[in-house]
Amino acid sequence: MLKTLPPTLREKKRYIAFKILYDEELKEGEVVNLIRKAVLEYYGSWGTSKANPWLVYYDFPYGILRCQRDNVDYVKASLILIREFKEKPVNIICLGVSGTIRKAKIKFLGIKKPKRWFVIRRERLKAKKQK
Repeated sequence: MLKTLPPTLREKKRYIAFKILYDEELKEGEVVNLIRKAVLEYYGSWGTSKANPWLVYYDFPYGILRCQRDNVDYVKASLILIREFKEKPVNIICLGVSGTIRKAKIKFLGIKKPKRWFVIRRERLKAKKQK
């Protein structure tokens, strides 16, 4: 079994909070394809693999995108350059960059107390035991 890397050797991540301005509600898969296409066009396949953009949180019109710390500016630039989707104008506004998902939700998306995954898991386990 492989050992995990210690935190000092892992690549540093940053979380970009963004807002989508579009007439209709977009599904999560459409947003992933839109972002992937934009980063590929702007940065190329080698740069995309280096930046490693990943959609972490999405609730229309807000979302959080994870990328590598060194490539935050390139990913933000590629998001800004998105102009249309399905022949309708679309605009993605970068609200800010944070080091954690929790702080990005609190500071940029206005979520007061974001739930953590282990709290949700405990609630599910309690609900299963009560049944």
